[in-house]
Amino acid sequence: MKTVRKKVVIALAITFLVGLPIGVFAAANQSIYVGPQEIIEGNFIKAGNVIDIQGAVNGDVIVAGSSITIAGPVAGDVIAAGNTIRITGIVSGSVRVVGSSVEINSAVEKNVWAVGSTVNLGPESKVGWDVYAAGANVEIKGPVAGNVLASAASIVIDNEVGKDVKASVDKEGQIILYPKAKVGGNLTYKAATTEQLILKEGATVVGQTTKTELPVPSEREFRGFLHGFLGFMKVMSFFSLLVIGLVLVTLIPKVVFEIRDEMMKKPQADFGWGLVYLIIVPVLVFLLAITLIGLPLALIIMFLYVIALFIAKVMVGFTIGLIVLDRFNKEKKYKGSLIWPLVIGLLIFVILTSLPLVGWLIKLILVIWALGAILQFKKQALKEYR
Repeated sequence: MKTVRKKVVIALAITFLVGLPIGVFAAANQSIYVGPQEIIEGNFIKAGNVIDIQGAVNGDVIVAGSSITIAGPVAGDVIAAGNTIRITGIVSGSVRVVGSSVEINSAVEKNVWAVGSTVNLGPESKVGWDVYAAGANVEIKGPVAGNVLASAASIVIDNEVGKDVKASVDKEGQIILYPKAKVGGNLTYKAATTEQLILKEGATVVGQTTKTELPVPSEREFRGFLHGFLGFMKVMSFFSLLVIGLVLVTLIPKVVFEIRDEMMKKPQADFGWGLVYLIIVPVLVFLLAITLIGLPLALIIMFLYVIALFIAKVMVGFTIGLIVLDRFNKEKKYKGSLIWPLVIGLLIFVILTSLPLVGWLIKLILVIWALGAILQFKKQALKEYR
């Protein structure tokens, strides 16, 4: 029987990792490689199937993909999402990663935030501040100067922790401190029994060791958790849309601009067509689905409908971002990159649609607007093809 906390952690990780391949799939044939002698000036923001960074990055690294390797030094932060993430280069800022398998085996001067099925800070790792980790298995084999906060089925510590350790495992989990482990502060752990904490010979805790019961959340705590969960989902939604947007502006920038122009040219007409599209398609899918012959077509249409909804959100964000930047950049030049309009616009979109009471209405109006523009673009494209 697993605890609510364990289920939540795994659910959050799986939710994001299931959403992530939507964008990465479109760039499945794209591999991004930075050679050992290359130096990237400024931020490095990319999405692809395989991302291999062997050179130095004098800024932040923000990447999403199936397999991510960062072996060169990074002057800023690392934000990464993927199936397999491996960091062996020195990071001067913080590391924030979500993946199925996360491995960090280098110095990180600030914090490490990691969520994954397996989170492994290897013996060559060294964290200057704190570690926040959650997943099925968490292993910390390098020194941590600050605190360790971990929640997992299994937690292993095999090196020095400068301050406190706060750990939580489910009823079947274990917290194991190996001989090299030395906790400079207090060890506080949540578990069903004291036998779940295992201190190998040589492991030491300078402060107090305190066990607390696995909590049964109160109504207030549940509400707090719900708000936190919704906040987490908003963050994951932003990054999922960002991945899709990166693929679109990289592979078909001309199409993205044409849809954006359509949105700005006839917003009222686009809204009307979008509203029709939003309502008619589900009705059509239902009518086809109740017949055995039409079921395959219904599934195809529904799949395309869902894709259109995702693209509509991205287009809204991209359009908003261009509008905002155009007000401050009269020449309408973005230094050869469409990433900043995308990032800024999606951030504004997520904030607006998160507003209490009116957020859902804002999202509905904006998505319908973009859906209509996409439909008009499709009609024009089909007309030219014929």
